Amino acid sequence: MEIDFTRLRYFVAVAEELHFKRAADRLMITPPPLSKQIKLLERELGGELFERTYHDVRLTPLGRQLLDPARDILRRVEELKATASRITQASNPVRIGATAYAPSDFLARFEQAVAGLAMTTEFSVPGSAAEVIAKLVSGHLDLGLIHLPAADKRIRHRVVATYPGAAAVRFDDPLAVNDLIAIEDLRERDVVIDFARPNPVVLAQMARGLNERGITRIVRTVGQLGGELEMASHVFNRYLVALVSYAPASTLGRIFSPPEFKLIPIDESTWAPARIALAWAPDRLSDPGAIKAVVDQLAAALA
Repeated sequence: MEIDFTRLRYFVAVAEELHFKRAADRLMITPPPLSKQIKLLERELGGELFERTYHDVRLTPLGRQLLDPARDILRRVEELKATASRITQASNPVRIGATAYAPSDFLARFEQAVAGLAMTTEFSVPGSAAEVIAKLVSGHLDLGLIHLPAADKRIRHRVVATYPGAAAVRFDDPLAVNDLIAIEDLRERDVVIDFARPNPVVLAQMARGLNERGITRIVRTVGQLGGELEMASHVFNRYLVALVSYAPASTLGRIFSPPEFKLIPIDESTWAPARIALAWAPDRLSDPGAIKAVVDQLAAALA
């Protein structure tokens, strides 16, 4: 005798509701196929499970005897599926990557949140957000932390952090007397946006936005192998203004800290904050719903 587990589930639903329409609604099917499947199960078991009248449905003696065993079988099937899921997740970890150019303090929090997930994960920092996105759409990552915007239409995202813009200046720069500036205050200044250079989309958006606000003297300070310290050296020695995110606790924020420098927030009404998001490519995932559940967990941990 072979018994279909789906039909057992249908049997339990009808037995608990004692009404075919309510059971069908609970199972999210229509009554005719439900009734057909119950009849097929009765044929498999060799006897009727329900007494059907115009007004009500009652369990037969056979149905009453089989209800608890059927529930037990379904419970064991669910346990089997849960065990298989745990083993599958352990052998196929969720691959999570992050842009190395997120504020370092936030990146540390993100890595800690990933380590706190219940499932097995593989964490990496591939480089720029553009590199993370490339790995998402190629199927080499399941989830990534990136800067927005993301030009690739295959990407879905959820914002998990925003950072106001900031001007990093030398301690005796004329702007250093301010605790808040407008983006227009950077007109007539040489402005550095090299921190965005690894992400061409973000870099282009920033340059375009600055030009629209009359800030056209955008200079480059960092060479192919340069980094934050080289940029800070140029800001200090040449009285440049570095446009960065306001994240005083990050590595970059600590570099541009007193006494040599001052990090000045930029009024958000004049310059939109940077957005950091969790991103995924649904078409490259075997189970997009599972990744969205991971996104929910990480977003809650980072809130």
